This record gives sequence, structure tokens and C-alpha cells, in this order.
Amino acid sequence: MTDGFAVELPGDFVVRLPGEDLTELGLSGDQVLVGRLPGEVLRGRRRIEFGDIFRRSLGGLDGELERLDFPPFEEQPIPDLEERLPLVWPDPYIPDGLITWPPDEAIIPLPIGTPSPVDAGRPRHELTVPIAPVAVPTDADLFESPDGGARFALPRYDVAFDRVGDSSEPRIRIGDRMGTETLVVGLFQVPSPAWAPGVSELPHAVGVSLKYRVPVLDGGGVVVELPFEEVSLDETGTVVTAELALGTPGLRQQLLAALSSLEAAVRLVVRRGVTVGVPTGGTTALGEAGYRQAALLLEWTAQPTPLLITEAQRARFGGGAVPGTVQPMRRIRIPHGDRSHSYWQDPVRPERYFYLPDAFRLARLPGPGRPPALRVTAIGGGGQADVRATLDFLARPVITPERLDEAVPELTEQTRRLGASGPLRLEMLADPQPLLRLALPENGAPATALTERADARIDLELGVSHAETFSLADFRVAYEALFGASLSLLRGEVRVAAGGGPADDVPLDLRLEQTAGDVLTLRPTAAAPGRITATLANAIESPVRLDGLAATALVAGRRVPMAIEGTPAGTVLAAGQALQIALVPAEPLPAKGADALLLDQRGLTVDPDRAAIWAAVFDDRAQPQWSRTVTVEAVPGMFAGPQGERVAMFVVTVEGAGSVRLTEVEPSAALTVPSPVRPLLTGEPLAPLRHRTQTVWASGEIGTGPWQSTDATILFPLRTPPGGTA
Repeated sequence: MTDGFAVELPGDFVVRLPGEDLTELGLSGDQVLVGRLPGEVLRGRRRIEFGDIFRRSLGGLDGELERLDFPPFEEQPIPDLEERLPLVWPDPYIPDGLITWPPDEAIIPLPIGTPSPVDAGRPRHELTVPIAPVAVPTDADLFESPDGGARFALPRYDVAFDRVGDSSEPRIRIGDRMGTETLVVGLFQVPSPAWAPGVSELPHAVGVSLKYRVPVLDGGGVVVELPFEEVSLDETGTVVTAELALGTPGLRQQLLAALSSLEAAVRLVVRRGVTVGVPTGGTTALGEAGYRQAALLLEWTAQPTPLLITEAQRARFGGGAVPGTVQPMRRIRIPHGDRSHSYWQDPVRPERYFYLPDAFRLARLPGPGRPPALRVTAIGGGGQADVRATLDFLARPVITPERLDEAVPELTEQTRRLGASGPLRLEMLADPQPLLRLALPENGAPATALTERADARIDLELGVSHAETFSLADFRVAYEALFGASLSLLRGEVRVAAGGGPADDVPLDLRLEQTAGDVLTLRPTAAAPGRITATLANAIESPVRLDGLAATALVAGRRVPMAIEGTPAGTVLAAGQALQIALVPAEPLPAKGADALLLDQRGLTVDPDRAAIWAAVFDDRAQPQWSRTVTVEAVPGMFAGPQGERVAMFVVTVEGAGSVRLTEVEPSAALTVPSPVRPLLTGEPLAPLRHRTQTVWASGEIGTGPWQSTDATILFPLRTPPGGTA
């Protein structure tokens, strides 16, 4: 991720500071914070509790959580531990095809710019938060209050330096905090490029993490991120102190070696949580520009980078006169199916492993209807050759639980060999220098090789978001590929180079029949030890065929298979349809019930409803048009009338394009007819042209013909007798 990278939380969350007067922004005291950032923030006596939003949790104010749309994620071990080490999963993931009851309460932020359902939004004056000038704001933008009376800028934070003797040192120290060695780093606020006299600070929350590169034994390197548990601001609100506990044996020496190494490329990342109004690009029913409220997290790399300590600091911290070496990671490959998967073992904390997703699939968004994370926008032009269409998509990472279950024994053994006994900790690999390689059309046919897209936004935890612009012919075949019309198009891979080591390729597939995210909902209605009744509903816009469903109850770490009654083979649920089912466990459940129910929906089949999907993803708010040329011609014989009468002129009117006059001297003319782009994108027939002719006779009389419809691009006038009407 680069400076300015931002994520957006689903739901309606607002940043505020307890006790802080934000009435000028219209913020009330019961609105809540945008997510959890690492540590806690102290601003005078005002305190805010945070966790780590990039670890998928939401925190509240003063230790409490105020729930709006989403509850917090609680870390839970994976069931079926048997003799293995306990497994801690700090990041909720999207399991491939599994839905749970109670519902998965993980909060997974959306990358900024994620395609969203087409929505005109609300008028600016209805919002109560600062307004961003663009849909994807950065800290270089100037924000305004809804009424435009106040302006705001988002500050940055850089590493503070102190003068020690004749040298300048970064404000870094290692001290004792309640018996635990702690790394303490000082930062100070620097103005945004948008700051000017009269511009106030944009209300925001602050989190800090440290990133550094760890070499891998078989080549390359992996970037490790360590969030600071505590972050505080002084009374002025401009100086930040971040604290990171060094409780793990060896972590102190590893960080001292990294802070003394250019190759480790240590950097401090400051994330600032804000809630702002962003333009939707649409207009309201009254013609006003539309806005929506968005909770964003904007990232900034504190300067300088890389961050290095002085030799004197290293000596004072016990790092020795000669810089140490950053201990390398080991890559462990474990096969599953027809692939070999990499796991990178942390040298300082051997129980900590980094891994990659199994695949990336087209996402479905949270909310009513769970629409696909797609958006189609069109750009009109003079002719069909000038029309362009842009396809925005978000692909989410998915994990196959069986793959990780199979890996746990080997990872446990590798951990024990190094003397560690703590719970296994699996985390997604951070900053792996990924690259999107995608099969795209070329001149209306599949290209012969994958196309690299270096501008794609990739976060292995959040997903892959990208916007691809096509010619009309290429868009048609690409859009059809979403429905399975091509075996190769819109398939590809995310290549993870891990800093130059052997590359791992994670498959990416953009297909509407197999997406990331639930398509069904499961809600129990009654439970007994031998039988659970539940409502199973189709939550999406397309029919779903219920073949191959499987259910499991989780009971005290054991998995109890359950038979499903009420879903005969071939059962199809229409959009929004529900049915009652019964789940019968292979053995009676305890009286208190199961801990959770798992429904494996990998066997179902989605039949994409083309019309419903198009209505959900096509953004027609700009009403793009293209121009088609229509020729109007009159043959010489049409000007001769009965009994010596002659036609002086034909006036042919084409609806929406104007009129032309045809005479014996100039018997032909051309008209440019503006037409909607949509039929060109979908392959629908073009709307017929409506036209009519007024015949002006030499006697001065006029005959008006009827309105006619045609699909032709060459029109002929309809001669009407003098005084005749349609």
C-alpha cells in the first residue's frame, strides 16, 4: 500500500472525540467512532479506545462499543484442535462457500473506490460531516463543512528528532512499562498541503504501525507490520507518542538490527480515521449533486524513510557497536490438492506464520440484495468506434478451510522444533509487492497472454480493485465472460513476488456464478437435541439451485455432521424466496445447543439473472450517448405530383435530431441522431427512429404525413397530398 491508500468501512460510523465540541459540524455526542486503530489516543483528559482496523475489528468510545450496523469481531480459535497447538486467527477471512449461524460478525473494510450499488446519494446540506471534494479523497484535499462556511485539512505526522550532543537522533527510546520492555517513538504533526490561514484541522483518529522487511532464506523478503498498542497525543494535540511492547524474546534485537539496516527499510505508517461526505457522481431528484457519508482510513508514511537510529542510540539500547543481522524467515511449502502453498515463519515468534489466499473471486457487497461488486460506466462518442465502457470490480480473497486444517499439524511441528509452545498465529502476508495479471480481450477476441495491470489496487486481506476501460467490441466479450461465456477471459492471477523470491500465483476469477460472499441466509427457528428447524433464503438477485449443500454443527471444538431435510435435489430458490428446512445431527446435540452451525454452500449453482444484474451494476446517471448518421433522400420522381402539381420541398423531421429540407436541386441530406449508449453495450436492438414528412407543394399548400418508425439508416420522404394530414 502506498501513501494515500484508504479503506472504507461498511455501515454508518462517525469519528468524534468524547467531550469535544463539534457542533459546528453538526456532530452529536452519540455518534460513534470510525473503527479501531492501533492503541489508544489521549488528547488531554479526553480518551478514546482503539484496536486495529486493519485487523478487522471495531472499537467504541471509552472502552465501550456502540453498535450500529455491525458488531465487533471476537478472536476465536478454529475448531477441531485435537492434539494441535491452539490456533489464533487475528484476521477474519472469507471461507470459501461457508455461511455460519450466528452470522460471521467480522468487519471487513472495503478498499476505497470499491464499486457500489448505483445511488444518487443525498443533497450536501443533509449531511452533518465535512465534505470531500472528490470520491477518493487524500490528505492533500481541502474539506468543507456542508454549508461551505468552514474549511478543514487533514494533517500528516512525521518522526520527531532531538538534538543529542552534536548529532540529531530520531525520538526513539526503549523503556520499561509495567515490567515490559517497550519501544517508544515520537512523531509530530505537519501541515497538509491543503492547509492555509483560516483552515481548521479535520477531526480524525490516529493509529501507528511499524513495517520492516525480513529476508527469506530461499530468496526475497517479507514485510512485517507491527501495530503500536498505545498511541497518545499531548495537550496541544500535535505531538504523538506511540508505544510497542517488546515482550517477545528476540524482538528487541530484531528491531534494533532492522533500525540499523538500509535493507530492512523500516518505516512508520500513520493511519488517520475520518468520516466525510463524498460525491456519488449522481444527482438527486431535485437536480442537486449527490453525496454519501463514508468512513475512511487514510495512510501516510512518516518521514524520514527508511527510519534509522544512530550508532550511539544502538549502543545505548544494547544493540552493540556493530549492527546485528535481521534474522531471516523460513518459507514452508505444504501441498493441498494440485497446488503447493507457502507459509512464512516469523524468526522471532516461531508460532507466527504468514500465508496467502487460495483465490480471489468477484465479491458481493454487504447490504440488501448483496449485489455484485461491479460497476459499468460508459463514455459516449461521435460513433460506435468512439464509445468506451469501463468495468470496475472488487475481487475478495477466499480461503479453503480444509487447506488450513491440513497445514496445522505441519506448522505445529515446525513451531515445536524451535521451542515455541504458544498458539499458532496465521496472518495474511503484508506488502508482498503483488501484481495483477488478467486475461483481457483484444479486438473482440481473447488475447494470447495475460496482461499485467500495475495500477490495480491490491491488498491481500481486503481484495483486488481495478477499473478496466474497453472498446465497445472488447467490452461485449468481457461482459459476457462474467456470465461464463469464455473459459479464459477475466481469469488471471495475483502474482506475489515477496520481494524478489520465488513467486506465488494466487488465481483470480471474475464469474457471477461463483462469487466471494454469501448468497444464502440461514436463520434457525427452533432447536432440539435431535433436530433444528431453520429458514433458508436466497439473498441475491438471481435464482440459486440447491445441489450439494452440507451442514455441520460445532460442539465444543468437534464437528458434528448434519443431514439437511427439505431441499430435494434440483430445488431452485428464486430471488428473495425462502423455504423451511430441518438440520438433523448425526448424534444428539447437548442441551445447551451447538456453538455454531456451518452451511457449506460450495455445491450450489447460481443462474445469473442478466436483467437484474445489469440493473444493479450499470451506472446510467450520466446518460451517455453516441451519434449515428441518418441519410434522408428523395428520388427525382417524388417531386412530380398529379395534374401537373409539383413538390417544392420535403421537410423531414427525425425525432430528437431536427429537420432537413429536400429539393430537386438538393434531394439528399444527413442528420446526426443522438442515441443512448446502453443498447450498444447490451446488444439490445437500437430504438427505432421516429420520423415524419411535411410535403410543401408549389401551390403553397402543405401536406403533413404520419409519424413513422424504422430501423433503417436511409430514410425516404412520404409524399402527402395538398392539405392532407396524418
